[in-house]
Amino acid sequence: MSEKSLSTPSPSLPLPAHSYAHGIKRKSQNPKILLGVLFLLATLFNFGPSISSLNPLKNDLGFVDDGRWEDQFDQGDLDKWSKCPGQPKALFPNSTWELSEEEKKRVVDTFSKAVQIPTESFDDNGEPNEDPRWKPFFDFQAWLEDTFPLAHTTAKIEYINTLGILATFEGSDPSLKPLLLMSHYDVVPAPPSTFDRWTHPPFSGYNDGEYIWGRGAGDDKPLLVAQWVAITNLLEKGFKPRRTIIFSHGNDEEEVFARRGQGHIAPFLEERYGKDGLLMVIDEGSGLIDDFYGAPFAIPGMGEKGYMDILISVGTAGGHSSVPPAHSGIGIMSQVVSALEDNPFPTKLTPASPLLTSLECALSHSPSLPSHYSKLLKNEGPKSFPKLANVLAKESLQRKAMVGTTTAVDVINGGVKVNALPEVVDTLINFRIDFTESINSTQTHVNKLVSHIAKRNGLTYHGFEGKKKEELGGKYISVELLGLPLEPAPRTPAEGGVWELFAGTVKAVAPGPNGEERIVTPYASTGNTDCKMYYNLTKNVYRFMGSPASASFNAHTVDEKFAIEGYFQIIKWVHAIIQNSDSYAGEE
Repeated sequence: MSEKSLSTPSPSLPLPAHSYAHGIKRKSQNPKILLGVLFLLATLFNFGPSISSLNPLKNDLGFVDDGRWEDQFDQGDLDKWSKCPGQPKALFPNSTWELSEEEKKRVVDTFSKAVQIPTESFDDNGEPNEDPRWKPFFDFQAWLEDTFPLAHTTAKIEYINTLGILATFEGSDPSLKPLLLMSHYDVVPAPPSTFDRWTHPPFSGYNDGEYIWGRGAGDDKPLLVAQWVAITNLLEKGFKPRRTIIFSHGNDEEEVFARRGQGHIAPFLEERYGKDGLLMVIDEGSGLIDDFYGAPFAIPGMGEKGYMDILISVGTAGGHSSVPPAHSGIGIMSQVVSALEDNPFPTKLTPASPLLTSLECALSHSPSLPSHYSKLLKNEGPKSFPKLANVLAKESLQRKAMVGTTTAVDVINGGVKVNALPEVVDTLINFRIDFTESINSTQTHVNKLVSHIAKRNGLTYHGFEGKKKEELGGKYISVELLGLPLEPAPRTPAEGGVWELFAGTVKAVAPGPNGEERIVTPYASTGNTDCKMYYNLTKNVYRFMGSPASASFNAHTVDEKFAIEGYFQIIKWVHAIIQNSDSYAGEE
């Protein structure tokens, strides 16, 4: 530093001598300053605890990662997941179906009619023969039978727990493990209050020549209808399966707990075929992307995050609003919510995540992968990619949701009247558990944060104890599971005969835009599907729609629609995978 910089005063920071020079003029202001300081000190002394309660929680309440996540995986698997899997050759089916214009018109009309049946499932649905909201599901079953008579007379049709649909096309060789194709026929409700916002009514199945519009047009009726259209065409051509083919359709995939449909069908099939009794399960999921950093990719879901819902309740004395405590039950619940949102789970990217595998494939095959991605993929790892995870998290909420456990506060209820303090306040919170985490580690983090809030407010804490509210006394915070949680899904293998069967069929049916090779890579979505019920039945679980990812618009919201060309692509995919699975003679 130069002498000039040492001796020259800053114009905005007067030297002490500057103050002394004006001491006489400011002398009369000193008592006011002194009184202000004394007032501030008194405020801090008397109200310090209340003010400090507004501060964030202590740093030691953040998530504790013990770094032992690797212990739950085989090191050989982690090494494989750190690389792009081998790409098999295209596997073409024995026959293809090029739909005529008349056939296209007929199958599109069938798709439209399926959307017109309002099979809405609600979180509070009663039993099938008791709750009238299930009636459209019986109508759908009847419509399906009327629309596909050949398939219905060929298959063994069973209705599991009344509304679950199971169609078994028996193969001639019982020693071969069956192929199971899944889809669900329930849809999320379309609230009447939103009807005026729809371009076309939600259950019109409107065909504008490019899209089919309506609730369920994207999720998940195009897949279900395509499955029946494809098998019908094969049967009409004289196809007689060697390997048993099973269609399994749940009726409550969109419900929070989703246990009445596939929750009954999967155990039924396990009893029939035994553990690991299926060759492969293919459910709804990801699809085709023609520009995955400059190359055509297929991104089947080959892993799923875990899932956990909890109910948090705050119990307080209540009372008249004219005599409120420092924090009402709602105020305390706001502290709970803030604690959970302000102390998130860590951002992470490891070989346990299929997202990393897809980026490794992009590194090998995509010409436009951003250079900073390439650099981080090469320089970080092999166990963890923290800098890359942070880069991804900043790109979008979608990407952020893929690099760690997410916390979503979705419902909160409390209070009944403006002049009465609430006695019980409830909130429902959803967690999507990272591939390296578990139900236990998620609960541990919740317990640590919420018990701290309880202690700070003089309330007893009951975390995941299974006690009823009447057992807890009047002043408490309790946390309980809502429904059954799910651990992160087992990873689907990306090697061996079944992988080559699946990926080879994708390459044959859906080459790149100019005929170039489509790369098939493991991927994962942020949500869960009904295939979570089938992990005991096979390790080969693929969440794959078979259509371009761009074909579906506005699932679960206003103006849901699906591209007709995308629907044709699903038919082509199902038509091929049924044939190739039937011809498959590799490892079971």
